[in-house]
Amino acid sequence: MAAKHHRHVALTEALTKFVDTQVAEGRYASASEVVRAGLR
Repeated sequence: MAAKHHRHVALTEALTKFVDTQVAEGRYASASEVVRAGLR
């Protein structure tokens, strides 16, 4: 498994709401998973 490197990112209010909604609806377990999926 590749080493993990932590990064901090700033999101607009709209993107923060989108990420929070994805987690709240159960599509992802965490905000980190939403961001990882978006980067793929």
